Amino acid sequence: MKDTVTIAFNGGAYGTYLEWCLTSLATVDQITDPFTSNGNSHNFVGHHMDMQRWREYADGNDVWRFCRIHPKSARFLDLVDNMQEIVTGCQHTVLLYPDRDSQLLCVNNYYQKVMQDFWSSQFSMGHIDRSKIYNNWPMLKGRPIEDTPIWVRREFLSYYLMPSWYSQIEWFFPDRWQHARCQVVFVKDLLYNFIDTLEKIVNAGAIKIARPLEELQASHQRMLCLQQNIGQDQLCHEIIDSTLSNKLFDWSACPLPLASQSWIQWQLRNQGWEIKCHELNTFPTNSESLEKLLVKINP
Repeated sequence: MKDTVTIAFNGGAYGTYLEWCLTSLATVDQITDPFTSNGNSHNFVGHHMDMQRWREYADGNDVWRFCRIHPKSARFLDLVDNMQEIVTGCQHTVLLYPDRDSQLLCVNNYYQKVMQDFWSSQFSMGHIDRSKIYNNWPMLKGRPIEDTPIWVRREFLSYYLMPSWYSQIEWFFPDRWQHARCQVVFVKDLLYNFIDTLEKIVNAGAIKIARPLEELQASHQRMLCLQQNIGQDQLCHEIIDSTLSNKLFDWSACPLPLASQSWIQWQLRNQGWEIKCHELNTFPTNSESLEKLLVKINP
């Protein structure tokens, strides 16, 4: 068994940031913020693995104090099997997981921050078949996929993004799987209860730290200021509630990313409403305008 603390997480759930925090606590080196301009922590390299690389590491001679891993990166993988394999191969595992109040924060992070261009990457890597777009929307087959209009992207994502994300993280995984050497940490606790959460991780993982936890507080505040997707969960729920209850709500001052727009369309569909979205490249900015676009779905 490796004397390693392994962070298991899905893209967009701050796993790189947590590894940077633990690495910074375990050294007296000068603290250097890992943040890029879009708020991720990808200026920090650390030790990032997939399951194949994890197996090679578990069988090899290298020992890293901290590492991070995406335990499910393909639909055919089983999260229980992979988590069982991880926890039996290292001293301590942290499952950093989206909580119910941070879904859209993490989904938007996943869409915006993990890849430089999520839309084009999903097709170029074969995760999505291009024919799904060309056969179901008014897109000429010779038109490059990166030229897909915004309204087509939004509508496609309203069918694809949330089911795909739920499948990837096997929502809500902590309700059905626990392990004595796996510590579940929710995203909201890492973000909003930072010092206490770090202390719990340090104690559970028997991590020797070289500096007070509070020395990371200033970096954490800078990180929070870069998180443009904070508040999307509350905002989008308010949009749905206001639209369906004929209550005027204006969100023109609040950016609404494409992933959030697609979630709203998905959620309205789940509640029996479809948006008239053909060539709707500019999403409404108030509940009155959105309500006028709704069409009741026949049961």
